[in-house]
This record gives sequence, structure tokens and C-alpha cells, in this order.
Amino acid sequence: MKDETPGRGRTVYTRLAGLCGVLSPLLGISLVAASIHLCPSFSWTQNYLSLLGVERSSAAAFNGGLIASGVLALGFAIGFRRSIPGVRLLRPLATLGLALGACALCAIGVFPRTTGTPHDVASAAFFVLIPVSLLLTGTAQVLRTARAWGLFTFACAVLMIVPQLVPWPWDGGAIEQMLAGGPWSLWLMAFGTRLILAREPSRLTAEQGSRTATGVD
Repeated sequence: MKDETPGRGRTVYTRLAGLCGVLSPLLGISLVAASIHLCPSFSWTQNYLSLLGVERSSAAAFNGGLIASGVLALGFAIGFRRSIPGVRLLRPLATLGLALGACALCAIGVFPRTTGTPHDVASAAFFVLIPVSLLLTGTAQVLRTARAWGLFTFACAVLMIVPQLVPWPWDGGAIEQMLAGGPWSLWLMAFGTRLILAREPSRLTAEQGSRTATGVD
């Protein structure tokens, strides 16, 4: 019994992390949608989403949603660490990127657009750190046994990057931001669900048995 208890504890903890991964985008998207409804002056083609964080009618819902979503994403990142195949430095770097990206998402809510530089830095950090961390995670997955999921992770990273590079014909960046954030939400929900449902969530994407010996940290 003593030998089983730590394993069960890790399983419960990891499944809680998976729940955080599922709830993070659901809560964030719901509150952003609510803030758009509360701000009739908002325009998808003329404004950035950050406008919702400074308008009195929508600021509480928008900023609160980003902060809560970021906190949940951080909980997911911490629990997801053991699910990233241990390929040299890829696991710690990918985990650090996910954690810092989640913190940046919180910071966007803590520092609305009216704060200037802190908001700009937080926004830029989120849209850079998350795609990079997904590329690192996908690389680790492809190099081990989770090749299909690794390609899915790569695809989400690319789909986050492309909208940021397209020269859109309108002045605002709200559509660009939603398109870039969508793949991140999809990825969180997919891997959050896998953590919840897997028999051994803490080893979800790691290699089985002795095949993890080479390159595992």
C-alpha cells in the first residue's frame, strides 16, 4: 500500500492539471465573449482585444478572464511537465516556456493597455513564448513515440505564428489575436483531456519501459 500511494497522488495531481488545461480556454473564451457583448463600441476590424480591458463596461470580465485563464494554464504547465518526453534540454525549456507564457497571459490582464510598456511586453511575450514552447514540445514528442501528437503540437504552433505574420487589410488586430490564440486553446483542451483520461497521465507522452533510457533527464 505504501508503494502505491505516491503513484495515486501523482495521478490525482496530474489529472487536476489536465482539468486546469481544459478549463483555462473555456473560462478565458467565455469571459472574453462576455466582455465583447458588454462593449457595443468594440470593432473586430478597428480595435485590438486589449480595448476590452480598458472600457469600463467590459474591463472586469476581460481582465479577470485573462488572469484566471493564465493561472489555470500555469497549473496545467506544471502538471504537464512529466508528460513531455525527456529529450535533453527540450523538456525543461518547453516547460519553462509554457509556464512563462501562462504568466504573460496573466500579466496582460493585470496590466491593461493603459499601462503602456508593461502591457505591450506581456502581450508580446505570450505570443512568442507559447508558439516556441509548443515547437519544443512537438520536437520532443516526434523524437520519441508520440509522433502523431507531436505533429499536432507542431501544427498548433504554426497556426499561432501564421496569423501574426499575415499583412491583414484592416487597422485593428482583434481578428489576428483570436486566430493566433485559437490553436493554443485547442492544444490545451486536447492535452488537458488526455491527462484526465490517461491511465498513467504523468507518463502520457513518455516512452514506455527501457525505450526512455536514452536521453531521458
